[in-house]
Amino acid sequence: MSILACVIIIVLLVLAITVLSFVITKYVRRNLALSRELSEFKTLCDLMQTPIWFKDKKLRFTWVNKYYCMMFDRTKEQILGLTDLDIAPKKLVKNYIRDDEYVLESKKVYRYKENDKAGLWFDTVKFPLLDSQNNVYGLGGVAFNITPIKKSETSLHNLIHNDYLTGTANRLSLSVEATKLISECDEFGYKLAVVLLDIDNFKDLNDLHGHVVGDELLKSMAERLKRYASDKNILVGRFGGDEFILVIYKIKDEKIISSYTNDIKEILLKSHNVYDSEFTVECSMGVSVYPNNSKDYEGLVRYADMALFYAKSHGRNSIVLYNDEIGESNIRRINIETHLKEAIAHKELYLCYQPKVSADGSRMIGMEALLRWDSAELGFVSPAEFIPVAEQSDLIIDIGNWVLREALLQNIEWAKQNNGEMSSMAINLSVKQINKPDFLKRIISLLEEFNYPPNKLELEVTERMLMSRSNSTKEDFKKLREFGVTISVDDFGTGYSNLGYLSSFPLDIMKIDRSFVTDIKNSSEKQQIVNAIVQLAHSFNLAIIAEGVETFDELQYLFSKGVDTIQGFYFSKPLKNIELPKFIEELKQGKYKQKLKNVQSSK
Repeated sequence: MSILACVIIIVLLVLAITVLSFVITKYVRRNLALSRELSEFKTLCDLMQTPIWFKDKKLRFTWVNKYYCMMFDRTKEQILGLTDLDIAPKKLVKNYIRDDEYVLESKKVYRYKENDKAGLWFDTVKFPLLDSQNNVYGLGGVAFNITPIKKSETSLHNLIHNDYLTGTANRLSLSVEATKLISECDEFGYKLAVVLLDIDNFKDLNDLHGHVVGDELLKSMAERLKRYASDKNILVGRFGGDEFILVIYKIKDEKIISSYTNDIKEILLKSHNVYDSEFTVECSMGVSVYPNNSKDYEGLVRYADMALFYAKSHGRNSIVLYNDEIGESNIRRINIETHLKEAIAHKELYLCYQPKVSADGSRMIGMEALLRWDSAELGFVSPAEFIPVAEQSDLIIDIGNWVLREALLQNIEWAKQNNGEMSSMAINLSVKQINKPDFLKRIISLLEEFNYPPNKLELEVTERMLMSRSNSTKEDFKKLREFGVTISVDDFGTGYSNLGYLSSFPLDIMKIDRSFVTDIKNSSEKQQIVNAIVQLAHSFNLAIIAEGVETFDELQYLFSKGVDTIQGFYFSKPLKNIELPKFIEELKQGKYKQKLKNVQSSK
């Protein structure tokens, strides 16, 4: 062999060794990289707080992560080579195998949500393992724990659909369900009723006992409503505040509406135990019926609300079914509110003044300013109609401020005409007036602006105002009293009378409501009430005024019990500003004192 041939062979060998070395090095590096990637992949899978697994075509586990082992309380060595039949709950295995076989046969990813009935939710993904020729050699799976998400969804659902306090359906949820039920009415010939239920005098109870007690009472009522409705075709929801809404569905006979609502009234009337105290509540209900009153849910709610308003403004503690008369009454109320907004600007409001006279008819004690309205559009509107409308809106604040200003100016004018002699002017206050932050400042500023003597101003409040838990309100009245203003409580005995508030509130006068005065001579019950009020007033060193006195018998009885100031038609109806001076003059001349003598002598 020549030297050249040897050189060529040597060169070829070196080249072959170099190529082989390069291939081996590349292979080793690739294996190292794959090993590293596999190690990193396994490490990552083991760190994930969710189960991950791989299986062969016979559905035997070939690898699982640490979280999977923890779920089944086994080591990897104890799981590898096993199937779901060996480790999973028997009731779930059948579904697992079915899903795995689908993935192997279809070569598709399969995803589903799973609840294992133990309060845990999983979003599971199963996927095929394919080789380079697209042949299946196994499958893998990941199950993401979505329990926190599901709990959040449940909480969000409850927030959206349920009332936070009572757990009953809220307005949105009830609207959706009721609309579905209305569509069934047409299909099957059913009727449906919407009932709005409102607790009577709930604000007074809240003011007297606090909102914590009020909330617990609402919960108690909600539980009773839910229990009653549980086996009946009734949906229960909270409409807001102290109002509940009931939807009675699948009604074949309308008599069932009356039966259910009367049952509910009796159930709620039974004593409620709240914080070891017993509470009895009354409620009013307004009812509308599909399709009699409206063809949609919103309309039914609107008409039920009108019926409820009618029930509450006509004595409360009653159940009222909507009718055309109520609808007309509501239109009247809306018209009143609309025109009342412009009544001050159009100078349609005016004041009348009812004298307060000594029981013997000898002298004028003072007068009460009473609001009247003569509307250009509606004609004369009774205070019994427009004042409740004003009180339900903020109109009462502007009107009340106007009354205060107008009455003081009028009394100043009368004093100028009477050589400076001035009678006391009583003015009724509304709850919304005294709740305004500038209430005290407004009163005092007005007195100072007009140079009006404070001892000639009497502010009348109601029992509801007495029960205000606001210390600032009491402080305002204390300051007014210290300033010289007289404070009286109006219509005493008609609300939640409470001695604690009576003793703590700064008062000078107690007024006996006309309902206890009318025909008192022939009512032993009224006599007992009036006697108790008089004794109570005396025990608190309060002066007494009786309202609504119309007959001599009423006057005589009240006078005999120590009531020395009378207000009512017996002496005078409310008088216009031009009429009052004449009445005062007649009083001074002894006309009404003589009238009493004539009546007494004729008895």
